Amino acid sequence: MKRKKKQNEAKIRVLLVDDHAGMRDALRTFINSEPDLTVVAEAASGHAALDVFRRTTPDVVLMDGSMPGKNGIEVTYELRQLQPAARIIGLTLYESSTYLEDMIGAGAKGYVSKAAAPTNIAEAIRAVAAGRTYFDENIPRRSSAPAHNQPVMDKLSEDEAAVVKRLADGQTNAEIAAALEVSLPVVERHRTAAMKKLNVRSRAELARVAVLRQW
Repeated sequence: MKRKKKQNEAKIRVLLVDDHAGMRDALRTFINSEPDLTVVAEAASGHAALDVFRRTTPDVVLMDGSMPGKNGIEVTYELRQLQPAARIIGLTLYESSTYLEDMIGAGAKGYVSKAAAPTNIAEAIRAVAAGRTYFDENIPRRSSAPAHNQPVMDKLSEDEAAVVKRLADGQTNAEIAAALEVSLPVVERHRTAAMKKLNVRSRAELARVAVLRQW
């Protein structure tokens, strides 16, 4: 009995957020069939997701981006404000590059297509639960500039590069400051300098550029 309890505790606890009951059913069935994964809660709306997250504190959140009302991008941002350590994976059906960029900017640790093979979704959950990122290779990424004009890492100072890499990993300013052992104003200064050097105008675009360049 004790052994069974320990096995359950070792599982990666997943919160499903999607307004389509059929999609939640399919995801739940597959995830629960994996020996190291379990769905601990579900939410059919962005508003419900916030409350459910508070009550269940899952390891990973699978977040639909196109829900009516409060969409997945908004909820991702609010969850990260509520719990900076929250690990969120964006779920997309239409593979919109704008949505993907906005999810990264909001703090998601990666994204995966709803049409992806179940094994890809499991791989994404495991990667993000382990503190890594996961970006579905089957989803095309849009570049904001021609390849020969893409910014290069050697334009940045060592400190600026460290901040940008962590932004690409979905870390908040507070998490970056703690990791680098500097103050929030220092992180913001490095971020602003990096944005200027790389000719980008938002945190989301800065993170996307870093992901595209595999920094």
